[in-house]
Amino acid sequence: MLRAALSAFFSHPALRRYAFLAIPAIAVLELFAHVVQISRRIPDADWAHAKDAVQAAAHPEDLVVFAPFWADPLGREHFKDELATIDREARPDDSRFPRAIEVSIRGAHLPELEGWKEENKQSFGAVTVTTWQNPAPAQVIDDLVAHLTPDRAKVELFDGTNAIECGWTRDRPQSGGIGFGPALPAERFTCPRGGFAAVSVLQATDYRPHKCIYVPPLGGNVVIRIRFQDVAFGHELHGHHAINWDSARFNSPPVTLVFKVEGKTLAHLVDGDNDGWKPFEIDTSDLAGQKGDLIAEVSSPTSAHRQYCFQADTR
Repeated sequence: MLRAALSAFFSHPALRRYAFLAIPAIAVLELFAHVVQISRRIPDADWAHAKDAVQAAAHPEDLVVFAPFWADPLGREHFKDELATIDREARPDDSRFPRAIEVSIRGAHLPELEGWKEENKQSFGAVTVTTWQNPAPAQVIDDLVAHLTPDRAKVELFDGTNAIECGWTRDRPQSGGIGFGPALPAERFTCPRGGFAAVSVLQATDYRPHKCIYVPPLGGNVVIRIRFQDVAFGHELHGHHAINWDSARFNSPPVTLVFKVEGKTLAHLVDGDNDGWKPFEIDTSDLAGQKGDLIAEVSSPTSAHRQYCFQADTR
């Protein structure tokens, strides 16, 4: 925009004679922008006092969030990993948290906390700390993301005829990046043909991080099957699934996720490029109070740009 304005300025015959004024004018504008930026900066002391208050008040099961959403990197910088944990930052949603401690600047408030009851509010200079009570927190019984370990799950490839086991391995972690999808942890299930299942953090088209089971399909008729062993069932299976934001722009075929218990299909779910962090709820009332194996099958006609992740829990 600035380049276009300058181009128009210099091309106008009547204004060209004043071209020598352009550089000082730009310098004044930059100085003004710098002064505004510095004057609006939140003092480090305010962040530090707010952090002390949150550290004293937060329980392990509480959510800690930063408002507005764009202030989240600032909050992580000041609050560090002990408060801005992966489970809080990369949560599937807010429903499982009994309380939320919202650290806000400039009067911001997260819309997802609308309807929550205000419990306490404190101001520390330019930073406000508000504790909100969830009017109806979900009671999570079992979490499939936590279940993806060698003693609680088995993974295999199935092509309609043969099943090949995917072993639990420890290798070097691999970082993601644009075009490469979420990072891979050192410990994961590794399959033939390049398949795998691992707990990672995916960013969907909502541009928020989500901790989930990263299991890109291999394409064709190959199914990646995860058997979660000895799952404690409730009245519903609640979850989300998504394709990584950078992959969700190629108009590739959707990914299919099928949940089964022995002899029965619970749900057949489909996730496409434009679905984002898509929620689902599956009725499991007939299994409530029981324990058993829950099977998740992931497939797609293609493996290209299908960096797919899901999470689910029983309630």
